[in-house]
Amino acid sequence: MKVLLSSIRLKEKFTHSTGPILIKVICGLMIIVSQTSHGQSSLYKTENFIDINGVKIFTKLVGSGTPLLIIHGGPGLSHDYLEPQLIELLAEDYQLIFFDQRASGRSSGVEDTTRITMTQFVEDIESIRKYFRLSKVNVLGHSFGGLIAMYYASTHPNAINKVLLIDSSPASWEPFFPMLNLAISERETEADKEELAKIRSLRPNIQPSTMEKYFKIYFRPFFNNSQLSEDLSLGVTEQWVSNYMVTYPRIMKSLGKHNILDKLSSIIAPTLIIHGKDSVIAVESAQEIANRIPNCRLTILKGVGHFPYIEAPKEFADAIKAFVK
Repeated sequence: MKVLLSSIRLKEKFTHSTGPILIKVICGLMIIVSQTSHGQSSLYKTENFIDINGVKIFTKLVGSGTPLLIIHGGPGLSHDYLEPQLIELLAEDYQLIFFDQRASGRSSGVEDTTRITMTQFVEDIESIRKYFRLSKVNVLGHSFGGLIAMYYASTHPNAINKVLLIDSSPASWEPFFPMLNLAISERETEADKEELAKIRSLRPNIQPSTMEKYFKIYFRPFFNNSQLSEDLSLGVTEQWVSNYMVTYPRIMKSLGKHNILDKLSSIIAPTLIIHGKDSVIAVESAQEIANRIPNCRLTILKGVGHFPYIEAPKEFADAIKAFVK
């Protein structure tokens, strides 16, 4: 990738509030080079689609340094809700590899629902690792992305360098998913419940702006400070919505009442769990996972919900940087 970046040519020049931005194109990749007005180091962004058996998986690389593969939550969301804060907190130290999962966000694959499964998601990550020629990969999974990370690390243990699970979905359905649904219901206001029901009644003709509004309301109970839900940048588009409507129910059906606790002992890579004390996902779920992974460290952040990178950015970034050296 360093060779690629050093050989790119200037395509266009724009202005931006943070300083000049250069757009460079090579081999079909769009590479954005941004520099602050204070002359700080440039930040490279590359966007590309990786072909995995005919499915186009959207990827975006930001920053430089040790590669860190970011696995977003959902199922059916996209990498966008993680991008702004993770770039701000981590891109100066790591090369962040974002991607939209199959049939999610900008990626294709919704046409063949037989491949919208956890097994296929795992193999897509393995294909991404090989595409970027990483002998071993550091993975960071948030929420449902944490569950994918556990499936991947237990299936391909020798392909993993380090695992970071950020307020991960439970490794077993019982008893933690019923507890999760109860916690959400108890924290929702009656007004929010009514608004969510009103928007759901519009299916399947929900516009992107309405879907974005829906999730910002839906995620309020996931925060210790519910107002911070407005800080989520969801990146909702028409394709995002159409993908989500198929992918979410399909992947949840394929998972069923999963339980992979017995598989966690296969994860041989050092693992860090960061979990919010006030998350809708019970701390006991994180503790259960930590007890099953042989080389695991659990960090509980007080006064923090499901999105620690928003509610406790410094503690979040410090924990990651201390772990991934």
